[in-house]
Amino acid sequence: MAQTQVQFTSVQVLQAAKRAEAEGKMDYALQFYRHLVEQHGNTPEAQEAREGLFRIAEWRWGEARVTHGRDGGGESASAQSGDAAPASEHGHNQRSERVQTPPAPPPVRQHGHNNRANPANDTSADFRSEASAATLPQIVSRRRNEAEGEVDYFEERFRLARIVAHTLSAVGWMMIAAGVVGFVGGVADLVAELAMPALLGLPIGVLVGVPTAVFGLCFVVAGQIAVAIFDSTNAALETAAMERAPKGY
Repeated sequence: MAQTQVQFTSVQVLQAAKRAEAEGKMDYALQFYRHLVEQHGNTPEAQEAREGLFRIAEWRWGEARVTHGRDGGGESASAQSGDAAPASEHGHNQRSERVQTPPAPPPVRQHGHNNRANPANDTSADFRSEASAATLPQIVSRRRNEAEGEVDYFEERFRLARIVAHTLSAVGWMMIAAGVVGFVGGVADLVAELAMPALLGLPIGVLVGVPTAVFGLCFVVAGQIAVAIFDSTNAALETAAMERAPKGY
């Protein structure tokens, strides 16, 4: 028994994306938004989907900053607690050293190129770049990879079959045009050969033009149906790929 695939409109996909975003299911919302941008790029829903993609990117950037700050705070607290233990054990010796040892001069501030040359100063910048690269949605990361020469995108299938379907439609349109010309030429007596009476007293242009136009119409319909089937299959395969790898967005 053949299974029919359910097709959703762009409005329905946008509603599902907003509902997933409101419920905190960012991975599903990201998949729906990306599907709208790539499959319905010229619709108003695609514009709202782009805004949703950037909202999710900003949300993930904020989560990365909070996580990084929490990890940094835990490391500094553990370092302070580790330094406090030896200080409590040797408190008396340190107090005597403070009395006998003169205070050390304050450290000299380093300005200019020294601060820029220090690799420790670039830690926050490196983290921001890594976090932004990791949390950008795939529709934005794809443009970045294409600019860097690293293209990572879903490759469409059935290219040869689509070409054949479009060719069939083009042949159908030419047959329709030829049939109409033959019919008009035979009825209006524009061409003597087409106006000659034949079977049942009908002109040759009518007998030849009508079947040609009908067959051409059948070719056009068949080609358009085939193209629609191939496009629907590609969309289904891309959606399945997104569902199998939700962590790549």
